Amino acid sequence: MGHKIFCLGLLPLIGCRFVYGADSIPSPTPIKNDPPVIEEIVVVVHPVFDESNPKENNMLFRLINRLHIDTKKHVIEKDLTFKKGDVLDKHLLEESERRLRERRYFAEATVAVQDTSDTTQGAGQKIQVDVREVWTLIPKITYSNTGGNTHYGYGLHDSNFLGLGKTVKIEQNSSVDRTSNIIVYRDPNFGNDKQLALAYADNSDGKEQELHFSSPFRSIRTPWTAGIDMLDFEREDTLYNAGDEAWRFGHEGTNYSIFYGQRLDSSTDDRTMRWMLGWDSVKHDFFEVPVAANSYVGELPFNRDYNIAWFEYSYLHNRFIKTLNIQQINRIEDFNLGSQWRARIGKVTANAEPLDGSTLLELEYSKAFQFSPSQLFTGEFSTSGFYNSKQSTQAISKMDLSYHWQNFSRGQFYATINETYGKNLFVDTPLELGGDTGLRGYPARFMAGDRSRLLTIEQRYFGETEWFSLFHLGAAIFYDEGKAWGNSNVPQDYQKTLRDIGIGLRISGTRTGGRDDGAHNVGHIDFAYALDDGPGIDKYQISVRIKTGF
Repeated sequence: MGHKIFCLGLLPLIGCRFVYGADSIPSPTPIKNDPPVIEEIVVVVHPVFDESNPKENNMLFRLINRLHIDTKKHVIEKDLTFKKGDVLDKHLLEESERRLRERRYFAEATVAVQDTSDTTQGAGQKIQVDVREVWTLIPKITYSNTGGNTHYGYGLHDSNFLGLGKTVKIEQNSSVDRTSNIIVYRDPNFGNDKQLALAYADNSDGKEQELHFSSPFRSIRTPWTAGIDMLDFEREDTLYNAGDEAWRFGHEGTNYSIFYGQRLDSSTDDRTMRWMLGWDSVKHDFFEVPVAANSYVGELPFNRDYNIAWFEYSYLHNRFIKTLNIQQINRIEDFNLGSQWRARIGKVTANAEPLDGSTLLELEYSKAFQFSPSQLFTGEFSTSGFYNSKQSTQAISKMDLSYHWQNFSRGQFYATINETYGKNLFVDTPLELGGDTGLRGYPARFMAGDRSRLLTIEQRYFGETEWFSLFHLGAAIFYDEGKAWGNSNVPQDYQKTLRDIGIGLRISGTRTGGRDDGAHNVGHIDFAYALDDGPGIDKYQISVRIKTGF
């Protein structure tokens, strides 16, 4: 996301001098009322381990500091939404700090005005940017078992290649669906404020290729955006019943998108409004897989070949606050208390009657409320679908409500409810619950339908100690209750409310990078007990996985 900042200076008042004979009236002293200007930007990069701290000054940690390649200062400066010579603006300082904090290769980041003894109006200001590095070159060896499904992987992942802020990943993953050999390259600061992402996967059931190139909205003041997205894949899709494979079929697809947008001139730093125009081309073909040992064979999803010309409008009310111990352990998190929403409308031309001539409608809205310093409530709503005079197709409405209450010094009571309603869903996109998708006491994808409901209640504990200067620990006692019901594309043995209880351990590394921008990895080890009996239901489930939150 690129930033262009336009600064408006004040014309100085020019004094005039008039001469009357031998005497004169002295001209007034010019009034200097220019706003303060950024005179210097100092970037300080702190190492992975602080060698001035006796606990971190040992041979191993010193060796890691020497081997680690620090982030180049010009990479950090690209993430700043201001530059030397700009008028000092707190909005841009705060925004730059949030951007740096989102980067997976920093543990901490601050952007602050340094104290200066010169208080003259218009005097130059010194800005100091402090970041703390994490180790990002990670040999990947993973194993997890969630809801009866085993996943493992190995490879090499560097989210800050040579200190340039680029991600390079080479790995092999194996899951219940497929084995994949993956190569990924991502550059969030490609060229002049561009983004570039390339990915290729050679899978046991096909392949996948992905390209993204854009000049994005990097700041609340970025005037325009443009980009392209391309996705080409071949794979096998699987539908489940009670956690067991019921039906497998082939799926080939291509998605292409091009877009352009602008920031509205009426926008302010507090309220940013944008519009976008785009065109999408989507093609999906389905076919039988002869070797599949299907227990159920239904009608294949209809082949979808359609184009969408669309218009989008978005609104952001900038009211960000800093919080601690919400979804991360002992890390600063940024929450926006202001409203955010996005609306898209598009005209569809397609090869199939349910979609041809229909209108695409999408709406997303989110809002957070801070009832007190210890209570935070967040709400999200979204709806999308294809609509014509006869019916709606692939219509999905979803609501998420979450409540966080710091009910004691290091504790948090957490409750969240999700309601999702679908209508005339594509055969290959059912709503599923179990394992990774909720209901930790039951196998993955245990239930499916066109409606789902999930309630989760947790008492969380955020540990304060940094163990061995490497990680923080947390814990949770949890209760899950949910069901998926309604029309499903394979017969379902369970479409009733199921419940589970359990305990979990949380591990948050403090010296290693995150998996995705915007959040740091949190390891989950959960032991869950199913409260409801039934054929094929094991009473206990143990899951080990990596997530981006508590």
